[in-house]
Amino acid sequence: MIRQITMIRFKPEVKADQIQAMAEGFQGLVNIVPTVSRFEFGPDLEIRDDTWDYALVIDFPDEEALFSYRDHPTHLSFADRFMPLIDEVARVQYRVN
Repeated sequence: MIRQITMIRFKPEVKADQIQAMAEGFQGLVNIVPTVSRFEFGPDLEIRDDTWDYALVIDFPDEEALFSYRDHPTHLSFADRFMPLIDEVARVQYRVN
């Protein structure tokens, strides 16, 4: 299994309703690749000062499923819509035993 963790920092001018619209958009991505076994996302709890604004955790059974998600037209459309809100993105993928 491959786990992808994505962390997001929004541009300073991004409003709460724009972040909510993005969260609703994530909900639409949950089932675009039926083999995805985990899709979680949410805002940072602001417990510490040195964190990112938002995170996603997605588990894929294999690289093929990861690429199917990454290249899916629904995902690409989502990215086109919401990337203008984002200042920085960090991603990591690793194998889960």
